[in-house]
Amino acid sequence: MKTKRTLFGSLIVIVTLITLIGCGPAGSPTDVSGSQESPAPAATSTDSSDDATAKEEADSPFTADGVLEIRMEMRGNRNVNDPVGVHIEPGTTVRFINASGMHSATAYHPDNGRDPRIPSGAESWDTGLMSGRNQTFEVTLTEEGVYDYFCIPHETVGHVGRIVVGNPEAHPALPTDGLPQAAADALPSVEQIMADGVVRP
Repeated sequence: MKTKRTLFGSLIVIVTLITLIGCGPAGSPTDVSGSQESPAPAATSTDSSDDATAKEEADSPFTADGVLEIRMEMRGNRNVNDPVGVHIEPGTTVRFINASGMHSATAYHPDNGRDPRIPSGAESWDTGLMSGRNQTFEVTLTEEGVYDYFCIPHETVGHVGRIVVGNPEAHPALPTDGLPQAAADALPSVEQIMADGVVRP
Protein backbone atom coordinates (compact mmCIF):
# COMPACT_ATOMS: atom_id res chain seq x y z
CA MET A 1 0.00 0.00 0.00
CA LYS A 2 2.83 2.31 0.83
CA THR A 3 4.35 1.65 -2.62
CA LYS A 4 1.06 2.56 -4.40
CA ARG A 5 0.77 5.77 -2.40
CA THR A 6 4.39 6.70 -3.19
CA LEU A 7 3.91 6.07 -6.91
CA PHE A 8 0.67 8.06 -6.91
CA GLY A 9 2.40 10.95 -5.13
CA SER A 10 5.28 10.86 -7.58
CA LEU A 11 2.87 11.00 -10.51
CA ILE A 12 1.18 14.09 -9.03
CA VAL A 13 4.57 15.82 -8.67
CA ILE A 14 5.53 14.98 -12.26
CA VAL A 15 2.18 16.18 -13.67
CA THR A 16 2.47 19.39 -11.66
CA LEU A 17 6.01 20.03 -12.93
CA ILE A 18 4.98 19.44 -16.54
CA THR A 19 2.05 21.81 -16.14
CA LEU A 20 4.24 24.52 -14.61
CA ILE A 21 6.92 24.15 -17.28
CA GLY A 22 4.32 24.47 -20.04
CA CYS A 23 2.99 27.71 -18.55
CA GLY A 24 5.94 29.99 -19.09
CA PRO A 25 5.37 33.70 -19.70
CA ALA A 26 3.70 34.69 -22.96
CA GLY A 27 6.16 35.19 -25.80
CA SER A 28 8.79 32.97 -24.13
CA PRO A 29 8.26 29.49 -25.52
CA THR A 30 10.03 26.81 -23.52
CA ASP A 31 10.85 23.17 -24.05
CA VAL A 32 10.47 20.41 -21.45
CA SER A 33 13.93 21.12 -20.07
CA GLY A 34 12.90 24.71 -19.32
CA SER A 35 15.45 26.34 -21.66
CA GLN A 36 14.33 29.12 -23.94
CA GLU A 37 14.16 28.33 -27.67
CA SER A 38 16.98 29.84 -29.74
CA PRO A 39 15.86 32.28 -32.44
CA ALA A 40 16.22 31.01 -36.00
CA PRO A 41 19.55 32.08 -37.54
CA ALA A 42 19.33 35.10 -39.82
CA ALA A 43 19.20 34.19 -43.48
CA THR A 44 22.46 34.88 -45.28
CA SER A 45 22.51 35.95 -48.89
CA THR A 46 24.08 33.44 -51.21
CA ASP A 47 22.90 35.16 -54.36
CA SER A 48 25.58 34.40 -56.95
CA SER A 49 24.42 37.39 -59.02
CA ASP A 50 25.57 39.68 -56.18
CA ASP A 51 28.98 37.99 -56.23
CA ALA A 52 29.18 38.31 -60.02
CA THR A 53 28.28 42.00 -59.85
CA ALA A 54 30.91 42.66 -57.18
CA LYS A 55 33.56 40.84 -59.23
CA GLU A 56 32.58 42.73 -62.38
CA GLU A 57 32.90 46.05 -60.54
CA ALA A 58 36.29 45.02 -59.12
CA ASP A 59 37.49 44.03 -62.61
CA SER A 60 36.16 47.16 -64.30
CA PRO A 61 38.79 49.48 -65.83
CA PHE A 62 36.61 52.47 -64.92
CA THR A 63 37.03 54.39 -61.67
CA ALA A 64 34.06 55.48 -59.56
CA ASP A 65 34.16 58.91 -61.24
CA GLY A 66 34.14 57.41 -64.76
CA VAL A 67 37.84 57.66 -65.69
CA LEU A 68 39.07 54.83 -67.90
CA GLU A 69 42.33 53.38 -66.57
CA ILE A 70 44.59 51.51 -68.98
CA ARG A 71 47.53 49.70 -67.37
CA MET A 72 50.70 49.37 -69.43
CA GLU A 73 52.67 46.42 -68.14
CA MET A 74 54.96 43.47 -68.72
CA ARG A 75 53.37 40.04 -68.31
CA GLY A 76 56.02 37.41 -68.57
CA ASN A 77 57.69 38.12 -71.89
CA ARG A 78 54.74 40.16 -73.22
CA ASN A 79 54.14 43.91 -73.15
CA VAL A 80 50.42 44.65 -72.96
CA ASN A 81 47.78 47.28 -72.39
CA ASP A 82 44.97 46.19 -70.08
CA PRO A 83 42.40 46.63 -71.49
CA VAL A 84 43.72 46.40 -75.06
CA GLY A 85 40.35 47.46 -76.50
CA VAL A 86 37.49 49.41 -74.96
CA HIS A 87 34.37 51.38 -75.88
CA ILE A 88 33.77 54.71 -74.14
CA GLU A 89 31.47 57.69 -74.46
CA PRO A 90 32.70 61.03 -75.86
CA GLY A 91 34.26 63.21 -73.16
CA THR A 92 35.68 60.28 -71.19
CA THR A 93 39.10 60.82 -69.62
CA VAL A 94 41.62 58.06 -70.25
CA ARG A 95 44.36 57.53 -67.67
CA PHE A 96 47.38 55.54 -68.82
CA ILE A 97 49.23 53.92 -65.91
CA ASN A 98 52.76 52.55 -66.22
CA ALA A 99 52.35 49.44 -64.07
CA SER A 100 55.72 47.86 -64.83
CA GLY A 101 58.60 48.24 -67.28
CA MET A 102 59.10 51.23 -69.61
CA HIS A 103 56.30 52.13 -72.01
CA SER A 104 54.52 54.88 -73.88
CA ALA A 105 50.97 55.37 -75.10
CA THR A 106 51.39 57.30 -78.34
CA ALA A 107 48.61 58.14 -80.79
CA TYR A 108 49.13 57.20 -84.42
CA HIS A 109 49.35 60.76 -85.74
CA PRO A 110 51.70 62.90 -87.87
CA ASP A 111 52.63 64.87 -84.72
CA ASN A 112 54.24 61.62 -83.56
CA GLY A 113 55.78 60.79 -86.93
CA ARG A 114 53.11 58.27 -87.94
CA ASP A 115 50.19 58.08 -90.34
CA PRO A 116 46.98 59.09 -88.56
CA ARG A 117 44.83 56.34 -87.03
CA ILE A 118 42.65 58.61 -84.88
CA PRO A 119 39.65 60.75 -85.93
CA SER A 120 40.42 63.87 -87.92
CA GLY A 121 40.00 66.82 -85.61
CA ALA A 122 41.00 64.77 -82.56
CA GLU A 123 44.01 65.98 -80.62
CA SER A 124 47.11 63.84 -80.75
CA TRP A 125 48.80 62.67 -77.56
CA ASP A 126 52.06 61.07 -76.50
CA THR A 127 52.88 60.10 -72.94
CA GLY A 128 56.59 59.96 -73.73
CA LEU A 129 58.59 57.11 -72.25
CA MET A 130 57.27 56.33 -68.79
CA SER A 131 59.56 54.32 -66.54
CA GLY A 132 58.28 55.24 -63.07
CA ARG A 133 56.04 52.63 -61.48
CA ASN A 134 52.42 53.90 -61.37
CA GLN A 135 53.39 57.01 -63.37
CA THR A 136 50.26 58.33 -65.10
CA PHE A 137 49.19 60.42 -68.09
CA GLU A 138 45.66 61.57 -68.89
CA VAL A 139 43.90 62.56 -72.10
CA THR A 140 40.21 63.30 -72.68
CA LEU A 141 38.74 61.96 -75.92
CA THR A 142 35.83 63.92 -77.38
CA GLU A 143 35.72 63.14 -81.11
CA GLU A 144 33.75 60.03 -82.01
CA GLY A 145 35.44 57.20 -83.88
CA VAL A 146 38.27 54.68 -83.59
CA TYR A 147 41.58 55.60 -81.94
CA ASP A 148 44.66 53.40 -82.30
CA TYR A 149 47.83 53.98 -80.29
CA PHE A 150 51.15 52.25 -79.74
CA CYS A 151 54.08 51.89 -77.36
CA ILE A 152 57.21 53.43 -78.90
CA PRO A 153 59.71 50.76 -77.77
CA HIS A 154 57.35 47.79 -78.14
CA GLU A 155 55.12 48.40 -81.17
CA THR A 156 56.98 45.81 -83.24
CA VAL A 157 56.14 43.08 -80.70
CA GLY A 158 52.44 44.00 -80.62
CA HIS A 159 52.15 46.52 -77.77
CA VAL A 160 49.24 48.55 -79.16
CA GLY A 161 45.71 49.45 -78.16
CA ARG A 162 42.38 50.55 -79.60
CA ILE A 163 39.73 52.82 -78.11
CA VAL A 164 36.31 53.29 -79.70
CA VAL A 165 34.68 56.58 -78.72
CA GLY A 166 30.92 56.72 -79.24
CA ASN A 167 29.93 55.70 -82.77
CA PRO A 168 32.78 53.87 -84.55
CA GLU A 169 31.30 54.78 -87.92
CA ALA A 170 32.08 58.46 -87.28
CA HIS A 171 35.72 57.57 -88.07
CA PRO A 172 36.02 53.86 -88.91
CA ALA A 173 39.07 51.77 -88.16
CA LEU A 174 41.65 51.94 -90.92
CA PRO A 175 43.24 48.91 -92.59
CA THR A 176 46.29 47.66 -90.73
CA ASP A 177 48.49 47.71 -93.84
CA GLY A 178 51.83 49.27 -92.99
CA LEU A 179 51.73 48.30 -89.31
CA PRO A 180 54.19 45.74 -87.95
CA GLN A 181 52.50 42.32 -88.22
CA ALA A 182 52.49 41.79 -84.44
CA ALA A 183 50.78 45.16 -83.97
CA ALA A 184 48.17 44.39 -86.63
CA ASP A 185 47.48 41.02 -85.01
CA ALA A 186 47.17 42.51 -81.50
CA LEU A 187 44.56 45.18 -82.32
CA PRO A 188 41.09 43.84 -81.39
CA SER A 189 38.38 44.28 -84.00
CA VAL A 190 35.83 47.04 -83.62
CA GLU A 191 33.12 44.35 -83.69
CA GLN A 192 34.64 42.60 -80.69
CA ILE A 193 34.99 45.88 -78.77
CA MET A 194 31.40 46.89 -79.47
CA ALA A 195 30.13 43.43 -78.48
CA ASP A 196 32.18 43.08 -75.28
CA GLY A 197 32.69 46.71 -74.24
CA VAL A 198 36.07 45.81 -72.73
CA VAL A 199 38.65 43.52 -74.35
CA ARG A 200 41.42 42.13 -72.14
CA PRO A 201 44.85 41.13 -73.50
